[in-house]
Amino acid sequence: MNECHVLLAEDNPMNQELGRTMIEAFGGRVDVASNGYEVLDQVKSTNYDIILMDCQMPIMDGLEATRLVRELEKQQEGHRAVIVALTAHGTDEDRRRCLAAGMDDHLGKPFRMQDLFQILEKWCGGLSPRGAAAGASEGLLSNLAPSENDVANYLDRNALDNIRSLGPDGPGMLSAIIDIYLNDSPILLDRLSEAFDAGDADGVAVAAHALKSTSAGLGAGAFSVMCKRAEGIALGNSLEGLETLIRGIRSEYEKVKEALKGEIQEGC
Repeated sequence: MNECHVLLAEDNPMNQELGRTMIEAFGGRVDVASNGYEVLDQVKSTNYDIILMDCQMPIMDGLEATRLVRELEKQQEGHRAVIVALTAHGTDEDRRRCLAAGMDDHLGKPFRMQDLFQILEKWCGGLSPRGAAAGASEGLLSNLAPSENDVANYLDRNALDNIRSLGPDGPGMLSAIIDIYLNDSPILLDRLSEAFDAGDADGVAVAAHALKSTSAGLGAGAFSVMCKRAEGIALGNSLEGLETLIRGIRSEYEKVKEALKGEIQEGC
């Protein structure tokens, strides 16, 4: 990738590790920022080729961070980084908002390996996959995230196998990502329930969004779709039907949890 230097702006630990591994598998160099303030700190000292900017970060979101990065670049009259929006909302209006903030492109979440490859190739060019990735590009370019219409199974094995294929450290990385997910998801589930009990639709939407994204990345298609439904209801400033849906989400999570534990044991 001709030493393409990428800043991954993402607050979710599991998405950070997964994104880092994918970018490095394609030969990129990657740093991570957890919020907009960290992005600003890092661009002051480093010229990045691409910034993958999550639009829904805490403290300072990706849109505001992008506007401030562009102001900083004008003041310095130097390097201009390519900024690619990472967002689960892919409507035309969302794209217009991203472009208006100063972003150059858009990548939907959860993204596929093929999508990431195309973005990096478009803006950096000369991709040079490392290790196992160099000899298995077809596998790397298959879907990382399951289709939202495929909700029959607890886990999409293709998604898990694609993570395992990310070089010699792939199996260990998958285990580490699953550990992060199993540690963080119960906290998010509790936040989801607590927000509902408090009548906090915004809180429900935030927790459901985080669960949706991370679960899709590990192939938990049915669970991710249920979380998306909860997010959609809450974004409509409604709590109607959420009590039953949240019970279903908790029940489905137990199945996902056991399936993921089995993946770790299988890798041992």
